Amino acid sequence: MRAIREAVGLSRLAIARGLSVSVPTVQDYEKSEKADTITLATLRRYAGALDCELVVALVPRHRKTFLELAAQHDPEIAHLRATEHSMSLEDQGSNDLDQQIKERLS
Repeated sequence: MRAIREAVGLSRLAIARGLSVSVPTVQDYEKSEKADTITLATLRRYAGALDCELVVALVPRHRKTFLELAAQHDPEIAHLRATEHSMSLEDQGSNDLDQQIKERLS
């Protein structure tokens, strides 16, 4: 938070005024962010004072897991899987299902 505040050229006083809090409160916010104890609500307010968007993301560590998660919610990919499965049972599988899924998601 502090690094972004400084990068955009705002002082703690400017942030404090934007949030209607005291400068020591802004210092506390920055300390709590560094200590991993800040709340999302405070981050959201602070981001607003910086005229920034707060983006929170959960990203699977393994790309294949991400593709599988995305595929679970896409009816077209479910159809691709079913077709590939049927074709593989008939020994006609194309072995490029992962590539087809990647193309569908991109």
